[in-house]
Amino acid sequence: MGIKTLFILVLLTVGVYSDLNEDFSPVHYCFVNPPVKTRLSPNLLENITSCTHLVYGRIPIDRDNGYPEYSVSDVESGYDIDNIRTFLRMKSQHPHAKFLMGVERTTPFEDTLHAGKVANGLKKHAKSKRFDGIFVTLNGIHLEYRSSTTFLETISKEKSLILTFGITGRRVFAHEAVRRLQEINSLVEHIYLDMGELPSNEEPSKITQINPLFSNTSIPFEETIQGTVEELSKEGILPSRIVVGLTAGGWKYEIKDSQDPLRISHGMFAKEAGKRVAYQDACKARGAVIYDWKSMNEITVYRQSWMSVNLPTMSAMGEKIKWILGQNFAGVGISDALTDDPRGDCGTDPFPAHRLAMDLIRDTIPANPAKCTRLCYLDPEEVDETFPIDNLKSDYCSHIVVHYFDLDLKNTVVFSEKAVKLVKKIDQWKNKIIDVAPDLILSLGSKQITGVWQFILANDFRRKELAEELVKTLNTSTAAGLEISWTLEPMANEFDKKNLKALIDDIVLADVEKKVDLLVATTPLSSYSNFYDYQHLNETADLIVLHSHRLHSESLPMTGHPSPLRATSSMRDSKMTWEALLNHWTDQKVLRSKLVLSLTASTLSMQSLADVRNSLSDPFGQPAFVSLLRSKNSDIHSQQEICESLEAATGITHWVDVAEVPYLRRYDQMVAYENTRSAHIKAVWASMEGVGGLALHNIQQDDPNAVCNNRTSFPLLDSLSRAQVCQKCLKQHDFKKCEQHDFIVSCNFELKKNTPLFKTDIVPYERCTEVVVEQAKLVLGGNITFKDSQQEQVLKNLTAMRPKMLKCGMVLSLSCGDSEKHLNYILGDNMTAAIDNVMNVMDKYKFSGVQLDCEKAIRRGNHIFFNTFVRKLAKKIENAKASNGCNRTLSARFSHFTRAPSTYYSISLLNRLSHISIRMTDKDQVDLPFFFNSSDPLFPSTEKFVNLWKNVGLKSEKLVVEVSPFGWQDGQKEGEKRRMSQLDNCETVGNKAIFQHDYETLTGYTTHQNTTVHMPMIEDFRYKIGYIQREQLGGIALNSVNGDDYTGICGRGSFPILKSIYSSNNCR
Repeated sequence: MGIKTLFILVLLTVGVYSDLNEDFSPVHYCFVNPPVKTRLSPNLLENITSCTHLVYGRIPIDRDNGYPEYSVSDVESGYDIDNIRTFLRMKSQHPHAKFLMGVERTTPFEDTLHAGKVANGLKKHAKSKRFDGIFVTLNGIHLEYRSSTTFLETISKEKSLILTFGITGRRVFAHEAVRRLQEINSLVEHIYLDMGELPSNEEPSKITQINPLFSNTSIPFEETIQGTVEELSKEGILPSRIVVGLTAGGWKYEIKDSQDPLRISHGMFAKEAGKRVAYQDACKARGAVIYDWKSMNEITVYRQSWMSVNLPTMSAMGEKIKWILGQNFAGVGISDALTDDPRGDCGTDPFPAHRLAMDLIRDTIPANPAKCTRLCYLDPEEVDETFPIDNLKSDYCSHIVVHYFDLDLKNTVVFSEKAVKLVKKIDQWKNKIIDVAPDLILSLGSKQITGVWQFILANDFRRKELAEELVKTLNTSTAAGLEISWTLEPMANEFDKKNLKALIDDIVLADVEKKVDLLVATTPLSSYSNFYDYQHLNETADLIVLHSHRLHSESLPMTGHPSPLRATSSMRDSKMTWEALLNHWTDQKVLRSKLVLSLTASTLSMQSLADVRNSLSDPFGQPAFVSLLRSKNSDIHSQQEICESLEAATGITHWVDVAEVPYLRRYDQMVAYENTRSAHIKAVWASMEGVGGLALHNIQQDDPNAVCNNRTSFPLLDSLSRAQVCQKCLKQHDFKKCEQHDFIVSCNFELKKNTPLFKTDIVPYERCTEVVVEQAKLVLGGNITFKDSQQEQVLKNLTAMRPKMLKCGMVLSLSCGDSEKHLNYILGDNMTAAIDNVMNVMDKYKFSGVQLDCEKAIRRGNHIFFNTFVRKLAKKIENAKASNGCNRTLSARFSHFTRAPSTYYSISLLNRLSHISIRMTDKDQVDLPFFFNSSDPLFPSTEKFVNLWKNVGLKSEKLVVEVSPFGWQDGQKEGEKRRMSQLDNCETVGNKAIFQHDYETLTGYTTHQNTTVHMPMIEDFRYKIGYIQREQLGGIALNSVNGDDYTGICGRGSFPILKSIYSSNNCR
């Protein structure tokens, strides 16, 4: 167990896990479309600082060569106006924005070759004008044809240009539009949904509300922002890909003389075609004003004029923008700047709609609740006014704990001005998140010595007064709870234990309304001295915070780490580890669900007296120099300073295997700290142990400004939030009932001869929502065959026991072969026969469903055939019942080799299937690493491909993660693996072999006969279930029950992996 030196290029301090991080800040599209012969002001949007994308014009590209048809004022001409050049000069005012050329095509493409030619011509011009990208609108029936996809695909190949596709609400519901959008989705940065035109606008004289948010009696659901985005989301276009476009101004109609303007509603016909009106003109209109609370629009009627206006106020357009941002769409757009009162004619500041969007984007943090208990600690004395709290994602913390109350010998309790200011800052941040904001916890006494605690708590009157004052202050604040933190120094005796218990009782008694959450912080020394009333804390405290980040101190004359996971051989006190401290508390019968383990973002600097080069194998427990006079100014204190030291090559970082922590060696200094890898390991370990939560202290030291990689603020919190799971006990389904299962447990059974014999009557169907039988094959003529007669005999045995399985599903896994050509013959000529044969096989062998395993045969040349086959088969299955009386099911199975699912499959169609099983195994049927491999961040992982499928629009509840019971033994050659089942493993290494955990790959490993044996452990499977539950996925698939220990030879009974899904002492 040595020390591994980490190369600077892959420093985990910088965060190897940041590959999955994205910037979720909302985007703001701003449009500039100057009329012909109008000179564009170079300072037009100077004060609108939120624009992330600026789009110039709506330039026609109807020529066959794709060259834009510029107006005389777009480029330099006889009018001495070059608006494009002026527009691009705005980059100095918006240095971080992307400048796009806005183009529009109305003429359909002749074919895909023509589409490619137009795209190449357009790319050439966009690059020559030095645009950052292109904003494309196809105004016509283009989406009915695949040539539109070819057009955008050709542009997307130019990596120096970003691409946004604009579509109006009017076109979303057109023929084939959604299918094209599914194909386009992966080619563009965003899909811009312009709600300025709706299906009603097909009839120019039909009266239409402008950008209606919700439906009412006259506005159909599909003509609202809500209805249109729901249609896209249902078809697999995720909200995170959609920018919702709003309109500055509105629609104006002249109505018939026979019509009463006060009774006009959306969908009626006017006397003539409607006209788009700019806000600077709309605000001056006379007449009666009506506010529509459903569409969020202002209606102005005057004589026979009727006008619907997007009023740029918080209660009108502001409600639309807040709804859009609250639904976690990619962002919002306003079109366009020149119709948004650019001169301030309406009596307010210019660009009121843009300013409103800017203010709301600035004051909005994407609202995602923390999925597990995670406490984030801030110290007011160390947090200055520049602390970028807006960089803190809403799901990083479930609670924010602030040191607030100080014990005072004279006044009992006081709080500082800095603490008040910090709480105010946190409240402002929480207001931007609203419903899912973390709870605020105010901490008491973390900076008071034991003597002060003893003096106040020993006096019954002062203690009760303290409790009442605390509860009174909490009830008049925004805080949800109180932390009692007697932690600066350990408690000294049994009287301290008694007085702490009395304070807790006094607080509980004073909290008459039971509104205060009570947290109690504990120190390691007081814990090991048993100065806590464990049973009392079990009954009264909501959470017990173990200070497992203070297991070593700079005052000790030896080197160490503040939070080692386990003890190394050289450590002087083996109790000062996470593992030992947790075991101590659980041995005292304290509920795991109440315990919170701590780590810190700050560092611990020590001056080693030993030669650090000679102590690499045993860095802890070495002599260290201790002096109260030593200056700490030159010490490293934070994550960002660690990064700066490594980049400047003044320090070298090392990894300690057993303790699972890093340290930095700089001159004669040893700096102990946490990095993203150690935080990840602790989060996985704590999750496996079933603790109630985690706490990160001093988050102000967790690189809040993303200095380390210019990308991820709070990298330790990010690592914790990704790796921590909170397992909920999984209730076993009732296999005696037909029901929709909240959590799918799919068990794959291989039709093959096993040694020792796997009798079909021991298939553990009662533990499975479905048994997937592998595998039949679709062959020429649409026929279905099995590999040999032996497989058919096994299947017949299964069929004979079908009545015993009751309502448990029995599903046929159906392969389409390995050849694209092979599948083309089948689906091109025999699709109907193939569907009929599938139904016949289901009837013959009493299958309740089919799982299509056709990925290897799907290519660009036949994916349309396949999608049609799935659609027709789904319709046939939908109307049939299985032999057990339950509904039949159709699912599909894919692997990590599918890197662009939306290119080959209809995501909306997949979302209508029973579920989609994602196989996460390599060629040896062994699971991929679950998380990123620290030494090879590009290596495929389960986490990466789950996110990939979710990002293309597959609904989370449809996604089933397939896991393998197989492990492997390293072969003689590098990279060679010998696959091993759970049974093989026990026969090879024995039942008593001790396995170490790899918390990144989620496997165990042990040495055997000069090689290493790797096996997934029961704890790994339970953790994966917790991850699946946290991400609200559809369930889990065991890719081979044959690979589990079906004989019970390992000493844990038969099928221990499968049975562990429902049995865990650490779930809650």
